Amino acid sequence: MAKKNLRKIQIDLRQFALPCPRVGSIEAHSGYGQTPRLGQEIHQNIQRKRIREIPGYEAEKRLSIEFERDQYLFVVSGRADGVVEGASFQVEEIKSAFDVESLEHKLTVDDNHPYVWQLRTYGYILYKQMGEVPELKMLLVSSRNFKQSEIYFELDIEEYEAWLALRLAELTEETKIREKLFKKRVAAAEDLKFPFTSPRPGQTELIENIQLGFIEEKSMVIQAPTGLGKTIGVLYPSLKDSLARGQKVIYVTPKNSQHQVAEEAVEKLQDQGASIRPLTITAKSKMCFKAEPLCNPQYCEFAKDYYKKLAENDLVNKVTKLRSLSQGKLQELGEQYQVCPFELSLEAIERADVVIADYNYVFSTRSLLGRLELPLMEPTQKANLVIDEAHNLPARAQDYFSPAISTRDLQNIIPSLGKINIRLQKRAQILCEEAIELIETYRGESRTVVIDFDPVFELESRMREFLGEYLEADIEIQTQDGVLRLVNMWSDFAQALELQGPEFFQTYQKNRLFGEINETLKVTCCDASRHLNEIYKSFKNVVAFSATLKPFTYSMKLLGFDEITTKCLEFVSPFPKEHRKILLIPQISTKFKDRPMNAPKIAQAMEKIMAVKPGNYIALFPSFEFMKDVEGHLRDSSYQRLVQHREMKAARVDDFLSFMKNADKPTLLLAVQGGIFSEGVDFPGDMLIGAFVVGPALPNFDFEREQIRQYYERSYDKGQAFNYTYVYPAMAKTIQSAGRVIRSENDKGIIVLMDSRFLETTYSETMPQGWFEQGAQELVSGKIISDVTDFWKSIETNSESEIEA
Repeated sequence: MAKKNLRKIQIDLRQFALPCPRVGSIEAHSGYGQTPRLGQEIHQNIQRKRIREIPGYEAEKRLSIEFERDQYLFVVSGRADGVVEGASFQVEEIKSAFDVESLEHKLTVDDNHPYVWQLRTYGYILYKQMGEVPELKMLLVSSRNFKQSEIYFELDIEEYEAWLALRLAELTEETKIREKLFKKRVAAAEDLKFPFTSPRPGQTELIENIQLGFIEEKSMVIQAPTGLGKTIGVLYPSLKDSLARGQKVIYVTPKNSQHQVAEEAVEKLQDQGASIRPLTITAKSKMCFKAEPLCNPQYCEFAKDYYKKLAENDLVNKVTKLRSLSQGKLQELGEQYQVCPFELSLEAIERADVVIADYNYVFSTRSLLGRLELPLMEPTQKANLVIDEAHNLPARAQDYFSPAISTRDLQNIIPSLGKINIRLQKRAQILCEEAIELIETYRGESRTVVIDFDPVFELESRMREFLGEYLEADIEIQTQDGVLRLVNMWSDFAQALELQGPEFFQTYQKNRLFGEINETLKVTCCDASRHLNEIYKSFKNVVAFSATLKPFTYSMKLLGFDEITTKCLEFVSPFPKEHRKILLIPQISTKFKDRPMNAPKIAQAMEKIMAVKPGNYIALFPSFEFMKDVEGHLRDSSYQRLVQHREMKAARVDDFLSFMKNADKPTLLLAVQGGIFSEGVDFPGDMLIGAFVVGPALPNFDFEREQIRQYYERSYDKGQAFNYTYVYPAMAKTIQSAGRVIRSENDKGIIVLMDSRFLETTYSETMPQGWFEQGAQELVSGKIISDVTDFWKSIETNSESEIEA
């Protein structure tokens, strides 16, 4: 009978059953980390077959046991994949893997593996319940060809209980640290104050609505313009709620470059005395010490024996005691102890109060979800999730599940293979050529296909075998190594063939690229909403926000939110309407067929409007080609021009922004909608006084996108399929582009929309509240130059009045 004063600690068996002390390297089959979500269907199919064929077989049998240690009662529980009671008393664990041969080898030579300790623990629980030692069996299944193999292990009770004593001692110390952190967070919640004495208009309402949404247990989809202070307005109530429950906030953005806004919001809270610790997860490629971020102990000394070095040097506690969890500090520790700095940053997740990361760490097939969602102390409690720039998420999530492999990608690898060891060079080239030939077997017109699994997987298996020999050959791996690129590219594609469901289709596509035929096999995900919805279940509260989420019905569906349990809110700009002039020029058409005829008109209109008030302007186009065409018609030499290129490094982008900030003469920046200069970039004050949004940037009308449109017809409202596929994604880019001008209460400027389609209801219904009163027709002017002149005169008059006052 447990003592009443013992604190009950619930722990999942997979977290409990680990080597003690830790051993192992960072690699595909380390056994650490979360279980892959793919492969669950394989387990279920095998279990159904077992139930039919084996008398007394029970699948997903829940097993639980209590261990008393000091002031704690550890309740360890999990579901055994299969248990057979009776004459042949057996517990079975099923493990599926893409590269199952490698997993089988690892488990055969290493019986101190986490998977083996999981199996032993299930066996020990049954032994304590039944008084009999069961047979332990590991069933391994290939997710490629469903081939099975079995490994048997022995449960030595004395040996297990010796391990158990060590593991409970570890857990006791870990729990004491977690208790302190839990109390610290609850106290921090009570002390957390909003960092501004005077919230901006609408900011208080935003905070109150989010707090109410948490009470009502509603997910929230929020459209709020720049300038409302929505980052701190969302983060503050989300963090206060999480901390009060002893949990953390996961804050995700579409790009690493957008982390800074969230980091600055956290700093403002810290400046007010908030005792909170942030962690920004930096991309592995930026943290890695090696030429290629390949987590393989044969190649990387920082991956080799990582878990052993972590335990021996008490690195988890060392990391979490740091005041700064910066990239530099983590790399310094990684160098000192010869461990992977990226993995070291992940060790700090549990003890960080705010984790700032890219979307892919939560939503991709290789996410860190198992580590990010892990509750602290209270298993029923979960972290809060905040999704910044949420209009980007549906397309990004679809991309995660839409890998492609093309003949051009593979042909581009061949020259780099010529640099490797001559003994291995020929074999690598043959494998690459076989991959090209396999794609070419589908040759014909672009069409939907059913890709034959077997040859893809067979080639992938030989590539992996070759990679093992390559890494053992004592070769210095160079940046952009051809063999690694080849194997990773093909393996990623092969594994994606496991993705099944009505939202997926496979295609062969043929097009011309730089004058040469390029052939592509692709798995396309039309809609990731089902996957996103599953992810949200891992969190207590989810808040998605952006300046462009209308119409809400569309956003909710593609973001995977349920209409009944989701609250949608829109907030208007807090800045004076008099600071902004929005004009719509319907006489211009930017439809593809009309572009050559309209390019001169667009250039002329821009130059006339810019002549009224010289300064810095940005013109944002649907494509690079159209941008170059219009540029060719610009004649005003009083403006210097900056032109965005397809591939621009961050340093070059910064050069452009610095140039505009310090420009000694008027500047026109020509760029594309949806690009680096149209989202997530600030142009404060006079750095930008006007934006020309040249047409809605509808996605390309092509074979693949038409397949997606047909999916929307089948799955959603048939009448809305075109809007879902083309119009709404385009208008998100339009509104983001227009939002570059007014970023603060001091900014003044004009926004010019060029295209008659902006007057159509399907386009105008996406526009933010406050752009017009009744309809977009109000934005059309009969005397554009006169209206622009009057606007700038009113700005000058008001400025003079403010100075006199």
